Amino acid sequence: MESPTLAEFRLSEYGVNHNWNKKSIFWSLSYWRTNLIRHNLDVMHIEKNIFDNIFYTVMDIKEKSKDNIKVKMDLKEICRMKALELKDGGAEKFLKPKAPFTLTLEQKRAICEWLKSLRVSDGYSFNLSRCVDIRSGRLFGLKSYDCHIFIQCLLSTVFSYLLDQILKLLIKLSVFFKDLCFSKLNVENLIFMEQQIPFILCQLEKIFPLGFFNSMEHLPVHLSYEIMVGGPVQYRWMYPFERYLNKLKKTAKNKSRPEGSIYEAYLTYETTQFCSYYFETMSQLGESSASQNIGKSSNISVFSGIAEPLGASTVCYLTDKEMTVITLCILLNCHEVEPYLE
Repeated sequence: MESPTLAEFRLSEYGVNHNWNKKSIFWSLSYWRTNLIRHNLDVMHIEKNIFDNIFYTVMDIKEKSKDNIKVKMDLKEICRMKALELKDGGAEKFLKPKAPFTLTLEQKRAICEWLKSLRVSDGYSFNLSRCVDIRSGRLFGLKSYDCHIFIQCLLSTVFSYLLDQILKLLIKLSVFFKDLCFSKLNVENLIFMEQQIPFILCQLEKIFPLGFFNSMEHLPVHLSYEIMVGGPVQYRWMYPFERYLNKLKKTAKNKSRPEGSIYEAYLTYETTQFCSYYFETMSQLGESSASQNIGKSSNISVFSGIAEPLGASTVCYLTDKEMTVITLCILLNCHEVEPYLE
C-alpha cells in the first residue's frame, strides 16, 4: 500500500489564497464546524506572556528583550523605523540606538526601589521585594499571579517614566485586561472592548519592533467574544488547576513512584477529612486561616482584633509614663472591666 504524497494532504487553494499545508484532525468531527468556541483561550497565560514581552522590553533586559540585535537588522529590510535601526560604528561594529520605549539604568533602579518598598494587603500578591535586584535594575522569579497584579494594577505607576503616548497605550491595554476579569460584565461593554482592542494593538505595532508581536499579542482580539459565549473568565482560566497541580506535586515524595505517592497522600487526606466530621471541636481540614503570620486569638475584647507585624522587629523599653498611658487606655476600652468601673 502506497503512502499518500504531500500534495494529496494540501488544502484547496494552497499557494493562492493561503499557505496552510496542515489541517487539524478535529475538523473530522461532525460537530466541530458548528462549535461556537473551538479552543478555549487561557487568560492567565495570555496575560503573563504579554506582560513578559512588555516588561522585559521596556526594562531592556538583554536576554529576554524583544528589541534585540536580530530584530534591529530586520527593521531595515522589512519595517520603516529608521530611528530604531542599527547605526554604523566603524570597524565592522554597529551601535544600537536607545528606543523611546526603553528606560535608563537610573529609571530602572528607581522602579526597583519603589517595588522594594511597596506594601500590599496580606495575600494580595507575592512579596515583590524578594524579586528585586536594585543594583542591576531587574526583576526575577515573577509568577503568573504576580504578572496578573502587575499588568492590571501597577503598570501605570511603574512605567510612568515613559512618553505619554506610549504610557497611554499601555494603560489602555491594562484597563482592557482589568475589565476582562470582572465577574459581572455587560454585553454592550464587551462589544465595545472587542471593537477597541484591535486599534490598541495596531497602535502598539507602530511603536514596538516586529519581534515584539508573536501569536500571544494577537489573542486578546478573541477574548471578549469568548466571554460573551462562554461566560466570565473565572470559570475557564487555569489558576485553580495550576494551584491544584502544585498541591499534588508537593505530595509526590517518592520521585520514582510519583503516582503512588499522590494516591496515598490523597487517600490519607480524604480519610482524615471524613473523620474530622465526627468531632465538633476539631476544625475540618482544608479550612484556610484568615491571614498569615497571625498569633493566637485572645478572649479579651481589646486584643481580639486580627493584626500582623510589619517590618523587622526591634527591642525597646517603655518608660513609667508610657506604661501608665498604655495600661489606662486598655482599662478604659476593655468591656470586661466595665462592671468593676461601675
